[in-house]
Amino acid sequence: MIILFSISMLGQALIHRTLLRISQEFAISQHTFRSLMILNAVLVSFLAISFHSSPISLWLFIGIILITLKFFPGILRFFMMRTLSSALIPLLDSVILGLQSGKSFRFALHAAIENQNGWRRNQLREIYNFIITSDAVHSAKSALLKDLQAELAEIDRSNARTIDQVKALRRNLKLRENFRRRSGQVTQQIKMQAIIVTALFSALLSFVIVQFGFFQHRFLILASFFIFMIGLFWIFNVGRKMKWKV
Repeated sequence: MIILFSISMLGQALIHRTLLRISQEFAISQHTFRSLMILNAVLVSFLAISFHSSPISLWLFIGIILITLKFFPGILRFFMMRTLSSALIPLLDSVILGLQSGKSFRFALHAAIENQNGWRRNQLREIYNFIITSDAVHSAKSALLKDLQAELAEIDRSNARTIDQVKALRRNLKLRENFRRRSGQVTQQIKMQAIIVTALFSALLSFVIVQFGFFQHRFLILASFFIFMIGLFWIFNVGRKMKWKV
């Protein structure tokens, strides 16, 4: 019983530490964090009761939870980067409005960043901190923000025609966004076509196996499957290499 209690408490502490790190990175509210802590306590208690006779199984399930939480930030960060990308143009619009009202570039940028919420604000603050300190420690980590950081730092250093430079940067980002949207539409069409073709091939393959048997025609079936997989790979490869004129 003492061993089981020790395992559950240690597991709960490890999960708590992981959730705390995630909440700090993604600016999760205190209310949500407390709810997650309650859920953590309930879940670990339930596992401890369910596996009261098997400490190894309890460790296994706690390990699964920890591994899931380990990979969760990366997955969430991947999807949130898309929302961050769409927020950059409105951010520059706010900076332009601030500059037009007579504010300095740094003040306008800081105000625009502080108007963001949660995780996006934390990410964009790294850009602002880098601009005012030129310290690599505060440098943005994602490739998307590094490019923006370099452009904004150059504008900050130039101190000439600031509004025009920010507007030019906005046009450039808008062009890139349109390009990504256009490429994404084509990629989506390729995926849909591949799904339809795969469904038709699977149905036809099932029909052939049911009607004529697999063993008697195994070489023909395997050859057709191999050729189909090559064609499917070729379709996706062409989609990735497709070039657009901007």
